[in-house]
Amino acid sequence: MKVSEYLILLIFIIVFIGSLSLGIWQIDRGYDKKALENTFSQRQSLPVETNPGELNQNLYYRNIQISGIFGKKNFFVDNKTFNGKAGYVVFSPFTLADSKKILVSIGWIESDQRDSLPELSLPQTNLKLDGMIRPFSKDFVLEDQAKQIANNFIIQGLDKELMEDLSGYKFLPYVFELSALSNLSLEPIWRPTSLKSTRHFGYAIQWFALALVVLFGGYYLFRKKQST
Repeated sequence: MKVSEYLILLIFIIVFIGSLSLGIWQIDRGYDKKALENTFSQRQSLPVETNPGELNQNLYYRNIQISGIFGKKNFFVDNKTFNGKAGYVVFSPFTLADSKKILVSIGWIESDQRDSLPELSLPQTNLKLDGMIRPFSKDFVLEDQAKQIANNFIIQGLDKELMEDLSGYKFLPYVFELSALSNLSLEPIWRPTSLKSTRHFGYAIQWFALALVVLFGGYYLFRKKQST
């Protein structure tokens, strides 16, 4: 075989193994998402827990009620679009009955302004909030920029350490998603997964199909070369 033929063979092998590996990875991702979807559905079907006690991972996605008071410093997470419109997702510190603090996701609010913020008025009295807790996942941003307007901060993504530095508070490692039924809720846009498990399985089939095309295509070319 010539050097060029070895090179072509190597490319076929790399593409075949790469496609197969990506297909297996998508299958794994699909099963992970399926497990999360099942957990979310099962816990959402449970009755509201009005006395959840200490917040922990066992309460993820469970409808609960917490008591406390909102702080005066709010975070507006930038670059969040909904239905093709620009806006912010608003998070507000909330001091619980045990004096611990958690960030409450109020929801999305439309705004195309970057030098001013939409009006947001949260009661400064003791409240009971319905919603659920979820993991505090850090958003990917190119740089941690922050801009302060009055008592509010515009940030580029959800970042616990940055939000603690700006506010001077220490937050629990969870986010409390305010119930859409609350009269304080803005537009609720958070979802437990950004991509459904069925989509991952569909992508896996595409990668496996590509691997088969490469396999049979390579075999056909090899046989054709042998017959000449």
